[in-house]
Amino acid sequence: MSEQAAQLKSNGEDDLARLAGDIDKLEAIVAGWDEHYQLTTTALKTSIEQLHKEALTRLIRALKDDATAGAKLREALQDQVIYGVLLYHGLVKEPLEPRIKKALDAVRPMLQGHGGDVELVAVKPPDTVEIRLVGSCHGCPASGQTLTEGIEKSIKEYCPEIVHVNQVSRGRSEVETSDEN
Repeated sequence: MSEQAAQLKSNGEDDLARLAGDIDKLEAIVAGWDEHYQLTTTALKTSIEQLHKEALTRLIRALKDDATAGAKLREALQDQVIYGVLLYHGLVKEPLEPRIKKALDAVRPMLQGHGGDVELVAVKPPDTVEIRLVGSCHGCPASGQTLTEGIEKSIKEYCPEIVHVNQVSRGRSEVETSDEN
């Protein structure tokens, strides 16, 4: 990342925190108002958000097919304010690996309740994830069902672009260790 890009990112984070703080303060004020005024304010907020989302959608649609403009759009996503607003409006996705980790975290309590767990071994874009069952889940007769009805279902819910969830017997650290020898 260039020095200028790093500075923009830093400023973006500061700006985002300040703006989010301003919104929190205003929401606290509105929370003390009469319900009629709260509903009116909420309706106004929703209308403004819908207008902004439509404008941003049209802007992105107009620019994304141009190679130079598309590259600039991707570069602009490095700015935390731009990324945050587009993510809020559902116009960009959270990166794949954090979504996969959220999916695994969603099934982890069930697995840990039986003395097991799951590890993310690899993400192989565009559509494949490798996981490893550990603890009591590793080698369990019901591990196939756990994989398809629990883990795979959760991953596909959080990451619809994932088509293949492969169970492997060696984790990332084991692969790295054996590759070094």
